[in-house]
Amino acid sequence: MSVPAGLKEWWRAAMVPLLVWLIVVTVGTGVLLWQQESSRQAVAQRYDDGVNALGTYMTATVAELLLRERAQAEAVLTDPVVQARDFNLVVGGLGVASALLLDSQGRALQNYPATPSLIGQDLAVRYQHLRTALAGTPVVSQVVPNAARGILVVAFAVPFDTTSGRRVFSGAIPIRASPLAAYFSIALSLEGAAVQLVDTSGSIAAATDVFDITRPTLAATNSALAAALTREPDGRYRDGGEWWKYSSVAVAGTPWRLSATVREDVLFASLADNEIAGRAALAGAALVGLIVVVVVGRARVGRRDLLLSERRFRKVFDGSRVGMLLVDLQGRFLRVNPAACQIFGRSEEELAGRPIADFTYPDDLGLGAGQVRECLAGRIDGFDLDKRFMRADGQVVEAAVTTAVLRDETDRPIYFATQIIDTTERRALDRERERHQEEIARHAEELQDANTHLADVMAMLSHDVRQPLAKIVGLGGLLREEWGAIPEHTKLNYVQRMTAAGHRANDLVTDILMLAQFDAGAMLARPARIDLSHAVREAVNSHDISTGTPVTVIAPDETTGLADPGQLQLILGNLFTNAAKYGAPPVEVTVVNAGEQVWIRVADRGEGVPAEFVPRLFDRFARASSGVATTKAGTGLGLYLVRQLARAGGLDVYYEPNQPNGAVFTLTVPRAAAVSRGFSADAEVTAAQP
Repeated sequence: MSVPAGLKEWWRAAMVPLLVWLIVVTVGTGVLLWQQESSRQAVAQRYDDGVNALGTYMTATVAELLLRERAQAEAVLTDPVVQARDFNLVVGGLGVASALLLDSQGRALQNYPATPSLIGQDLAVRYQHLRTALAGTPVVSQVVPNAARGILVVAFAVPFDTTSGRRVFSGAIPIRASPLAAYFSIALSLEGAAVQLVDTSGSIAAATDVFDITRPTLAATNSALAAALTREPDGRYRDGGEWWKYSSVAVAGTPWRLSATVREDVLFASLADNEIAGRAALAGAALVGLIVVVVVGRARVGRRDLLLSERRFRKVFDGSRVGMLLVDLQGRFLRVNPAACQIFGRSEEELAGRPIADFTYPDDLGLGAGQVRECLAGRIDGFDLDKRFMRADGQVVEAAVTTAVLRDETDRPIYFATQIIDTTERRALDRERERHQEEIARHAEELQDANTHLADVMAMLSHDVRQPLAKIVGLGGLLREEWGAIPEHTKLNYVQRMTAAGHRANDLVTDILMLAQFDAGAMLARPARIDLSHAVREAVNSHDISTGTPVTVIAPDETTGLADPGQLQLILGNLFTNAAKYGAPPVEVTVVNAGEQVWIRVADRGEGVPAEFVPRLFDRFARASSGVATTKAGTGLGLYLVRQLARAGGLDVYYEPNQPNGAVFTLTVPRAAAVSRGFSADAEVTAAQP
């Protein structure tokens, strides 16, 4: 059968257009199929990015809530006794539905809603997250029943230290009325999309769907999704005759995993028209233009979706009340949110491109450099530290800094994401509170010392002063009543005993008055240049006359020193009396020139001071519990007053054992005023101490 000539001519004329048409259709089909697959992958990727962004937001939200809880608790709940009013104020400020305050033993100090029966109970033994917080780690709980009413909640527990020990504040939100569910619906605005937070036990902590069972679990509400999540963190599964797209991400710092699922026909609904149009274009070359238009339109839709995603990210970034910034690997600002600008006191334009070191307090430069190197080396993913910054007005800002390194798909670090919380006011309050506590402790110690000194004085008055007075009164009464019947020698003995008791009482009163002058700061010295050898001989003569105890003096003819003459006589008199009372003859006084000092050494041959008592020898009211001191009456004030008198006049006194036995007390007297020598008298005496 022969082909008509007309038909052959048509084939010749149509061959090239047909070939072109076939090429266009083939190319168009390949382009269309590739574009449709790429579009589906792009939509799926944006969906995954949205879920990841939602997970990041949840991580930031949880971290911010834990920081807010700790800041509120440290600011309000550190008193030894926490009032219910203050506790409820913190709960209201945080917006949690229920809360607990525990002591270091896990016992409830306060709770909300108020349940008196829980106060004092050990709640940490019932909840793992409370035990973790007591160990010092902020923690987010799994789904647990509320301690007071058994309502299922998730709790946020933070530890904080107080002067009464560690405490834990735990705020909780109910899973059935979780404020997180509303944000899920806004963040993934796809019809029929379901978002849920699931803890490690499979219980649902928050979800967009309404629960119809007492304790909702993912396996019970969506078994197909639960099975798919056990295989892969994202992908697709079939349920009810339809394909579903799902994606999940772990919420850092919590036991939760956020997952979202939506039917694929809803997810790719925006592509349906394009795909139909593309298939229609395959009917003829005339529809190729329409296909191009659809592709261009689809690209514009893709750009619009990308812009919307960027706006959502910026809303989270810019709207955070925590300072957030991105810096490159050299520490230069890439992006800064308004809260961070407020902390630095500069605009984003002033910060952009500049190193963060330019705004760091000079003493804190280099702080965290080691952690940065660890992050760049891949050994850690982030770090926390306290750091100070300089505002534009020169004010120092104290801040808590949390930094995490972000990496690309090849695990190379690309930049650092940093969160900054201004802790200046809280730290100032902490320092002020510590200063007040130290001042209160100091005043308490001073008051305790004053009470102790007063008790010592009262004890001495009640015993040592009363005893000689009682002797005088008793002997005087006896003489008055039986004067005629008492022999003359007995009368003389009574009078001598009364006189000795009077001297004893007078010495005690003198010591007490001198002690009072020292305590009041009224004991003033008037140093003058005097002949110490002459002054020593005068003191020895006075002592010999009053006590009859001989004292030998070994001194140059003239040795000058700087001392208050009256106080020097009191000091030497006390030292002589001490040697006569507790020592044994012979008593020797030696005056020695020792450089810029003169040493006056009073030595005896008695038992000496017990070694264990030497450190307390010059203390107020100190009495040895062994040796000769236990056989002698005394108040323990003599040597204390000697040292106080000496130091008040720029002198000092020391003890050392005599050889082979006995005691040596050395009084150091400066030759000239301390001011003229350029250093304190105490320093000079110490340098020349024998």
